[in-house]
Amino acid sequence: MNKLSIILCLAFFSFSAKSADPVRQLMEDRLKPVGKNPVHSIQVYISGPEKIIREAVGFSDGAKLPSQTGNQFKIASITKMFTAVVILQLQEEGLLNTNDKIGQFLDQNHPARVEELHFYKGKSYGNKLTIRQLLEHRSGLADLFTDAQFRFYAKELTHKQTSWSPEKLIDQYYKYHLNKKAHFAPDAGYYYSDVNFFLLGMVIEKTTGQTLDQQFRKRILEPLNMKNTFFEYYEPTPAETNFAHSFLGKIDVTDKLNTSYDWAGGGLVSTTEDLSKFIQGLFEGKLFRNKETLNQMIAVKMHTSKSGKILGYGSGISQYIFNGDTYYGHAGFWGALVAYCPAKKITFCGNINQVKPSFDTHQFIEQLLSRF
Repeated sequence: MNKLSIILCLAFFSFSAKSADPVRQLMEDRLKPVGKNPVHSIQVYISGPEKIIREAVGFSDGAKLPSQTGNQFKIASITKMFTAVVILQLQEEGLLNTNDKIGQFLDQNHPARVEELHFYKGKSYGNKLTIRQLLEHRSGLADLFTDAQFRFYAKELTHKQTSWSPEKLIDQYYKYHLNKKAHFAPDAGYYYSDVNFFLLGMVIEKTTGQTLDQQFRKRILEPLNMKNTFFEYYEPTPAETNFAHSFLGKIDVTDKLNTSYDWAGGGLVSTTEDLSKFIQGLFEGKLFRNKETLNQMIAVKMHTSKSGKILGYGSGISQYIFNGDTYYGHAGFWGALVAYCPAKKITFCGNINQVKPSFDTHQFIEQLLSRF
């Protein structure tokens, strides 16, 4: 075989290898192990009526351990969907109604101190706050992580292993005087605040007499056989846990930080496959008794973000448009996303282990889906 033939054969086999697995190739192209915001690993799970793709690339620990499709990761705000599901299940059981005021469940002796929670233009609106407003981020409540961002994360980075509890989170909210910094009167707008979901978690615990992790396990994780999902810091870490580490810039969050402050707004750890069980179970009627409950959850209202982007948000669930198709799900701060397209019955679950990757993640997801 002459030199030209060898070159042509190598080129053919190289092209064939890339073409045979375009999803994996696209993922590998986005890896960036060096720099200010390294991307060490990416996991993707895409399923539809006819096929499933599971892929993992890079190194799960950012150094030596090859990524696996079963790696667990912090799902962050995807947890809000779980909290919302439990609230809506309690509504189906007649234990509450989303139009109820939260003061019916958290009296003035509760650490939340409802009457003092929300001041706007000097007027108290705490007693007017409803469960629905919390679910939809329409309470106007300030956020512990954005409205006190510098103070909170300065404290976190200097006390990396501080253990948080729901009561400590609310106490910190008051310590920063965030109750006096509401963004608008209840139901007058949209403002994303984890404090909404801290309060919802407290409502769940007060209503059921059980901890939030017990309710997650009883109502969602066990019925859907989500064996690789757990509520980090609030229940024991399974011995077989194999993390895909989360990175904030160069900081290895999984190794360095105690993120128990995420609680009802973001404390679960899961896998792409378990998240697919959750989102499919939600839309296949395995979590609600009545179809109307799901319809209530996905009844999105459209909002314009500070950057001018149009956002759709329902009750603890977001709406996304990928390649012209409508998906419902949620993103998580540490780099995860779960989304489901009811029209095509396509599930997307992914995790990029970098909070601030150098590429457009929405465009990346569209490219992945177009190759499915």
